[in-house]
Amino acid sequence: QVQQAYNTPKLYNQDITGAGQTIVIVDSYGSPTVRHDLAKFDSTFGLPAPPAFNIVQPAGQVPAYKPNSNRTGWAGETDLDVEYSHAMAPGANILLVETPTSENEGTTGFPQIVKAEEWVINHHYGSVISQSFSATEQTFPSRRSLLNLRGAYIDAARHGVTVLAASGDSGAADVKFNGNTYYLHPVTSWPDSDPLVTGVGGTQL
Repeated sequence: QVQQAYNTPKLYNQDITGAGQTIVIVDSYGSPTVRHDLAKFDSTFGLPAPPAFNIVQPAGQVPAYKPNSNRTGWAGETDLDVEYSHAMAPGANILLVETPTSENEGTTGFPQIVKAEEWVINHHYGSVISQSFSATEQTFPSRRSLLNLRGAYIDAARHGVTVLAASGDSGAADVKFNGNTYYLHPVTSWPDSDPLVTGVGGTQL
C-alpha cells in the first residue's frame, strides 16, 4: 500500500531502488530486536534483505534495555523507521544510529543527536538522514537554544546530504513540554520546520 501510494514501482521498473545509497536512520535508544524484526518484515512482504544493515552508537553507549513505556515506544519507532525506509528503497544500505538519551520536548536528547549526526556526516557514511522525531518549537527555552542545535544540518548542507524529518502527528496542534497537553493555537515543530530540513507529512491509506 505504501509503495503504491508513493508510486515507487514506477521507479523500481527503471532500476531506481536506492542501490548504492545509504539511508541513515536516527533514533533514541534503538531497538534490541531490530535485526530480527526487519528480517520478519522482509519475509512477510517479500522484500530482499538490504545490501548492508549496520548499527552504530557514536554519541555514547545506549543503556541496557529495560521494558518501560519510553523504551518500548522508541523500540517500536525504530522498527517502523527501519522497515519502511527499506520498503521505500529496497536496494539501499541502512545505517541505524542509536543515541543514549531520549528525545522528548525542548532540547532533551538533541545534543546527542547532533553529535551522532555530525559524526555520520563527517565520516561520509550516508547520503540521506531520516529523523522520525520532533519537538514543538515553543518547548525550547529560548530561540538561541534551538539555533544552537542546527550544526548537523548546516554540516549536512555543506556535504550534500539530504535531511528529512517527520512533521508530527497532530497537524497544527502539538504538545507542550509535559508531552500531554496540547496548544490551543497553531504551532509547529522542529527540526521539520528548519529551512535545511525537508519536513515529511503522514500518509493516510
